[in-house]
Amino acid sequence: MDRGVWRLGLALVMALAVVGCSRSAAPAPTVSATAPGATASAGAVAPAAADPGASASAPAAPLPSAIAYAIHQREVFGLRADLAWVEQVAADPTARTFPLDFLMTPDEAAGFEARQASFDEVAAAVQAYAATVPDEFGGVYLDQQNGRVVAQFTAHLERHRQAILNRLGKAAPLVLEQVTYTEADLRALQDRITADMGWVKSINAAPTSVGVDTIKNCTVFTISSTNPDAPALILAHYGQPTGKLRVESDGTGIYLMPRGWVDVSVKVARGASPPPGGWEIDLVGDGPGLWGGEVGWAAVPGVVAKVPATVGGWTVNLLDDQRQAIGTGHASVVAGKHVKLVIQVP
Repeated sequence: MDRGVWRLGLALVMALAVVGCSRSAAPAPTVSATAPGATASAGAVAPAAADPGASASAPAAPLPSAIAYAIHQREVFGLRADLAWVEQVAADPTARTFPLDFLMTPDEAAGFEARQASFDEVAAAVQAYAATVPDEFGGVYLDQQNGRVVAQFTAHLERHRQAILNRLGKAAPLVLEQVTYTEADLRALQDRITADMGWVKSINAAPTSVGVDTIKNCTVFTISSTNPDAPALILAHYGQPTGKLRVESDGTGIYLMPRGWVDVSVKVARGASPPPGGWEIDLVGDGPGLWGGEVGWAAVPGVVAKVPATVGGWTVNLLDDQRQAIGTGHASVVAGKHVKLVIQVP
């Protein structure tokens, strides 16, 4: 979701009650246009080799968090992700956490940046052409896992594909997908909800975000509520077909609960320095049903990070660029109050 997404928080992870925006099990028609003679790159995902000496009954030892995170992110971005390779990269002194937030070799980083430049070129051509056919354009997104740009249209896929390639003047990692709704139509619904979301309080719900899910070709409205009927009431209020509007509820109403703030500052030992952007702040509640923090909170020396959280006890961890805790503290949040917490970084 993008373009002025209205949200209160992004890090809330819990079961969602979903209404609407279902897609048919049958895949949408697609038209591809890739460079002829293309072969799989060295960065393709490769399965980890089985250990013939491993016992079938012995449980596998948990992976270090940085290794597990790197494997997951590599799979997401379509990079080589087998355990042996990820461990080899972790031990490589030339590896770096740029342009992504896990260790990559210089060759991987260069290859990824070149791929992104190609994607940007194709996406720009799609957007330029889409401006001439807004009544059929559904959106564009990057399919990182499969290494391609996906452009959506409601009809005439082959005609649009040829027009985009003519603008580029060459073959490209481009796939066209047929969808039901145009991006303009979904954006208009997003704007309507943004201007009219205050009424949801009357059904014991708090709005948390609204935006367009380009991949699923629908507008998404997320709420926090314990009212099981809230999603259906919202669909009825806006009078939209279930395939066009999806309403997601956290089922807890946690955004309606009293909240306060943890004001996190760091005390840095001599010689310690944060990664670019600061250390990531990670909040872990003392019990279930708590909410704290949002994506993007970071601790930087000399700056107080005022992190929102619901009332309760919280363990606050500072994570380095390998997602390892390098400092920790504890705070008890009080409704409407700021609780100061200083974390020592060794």
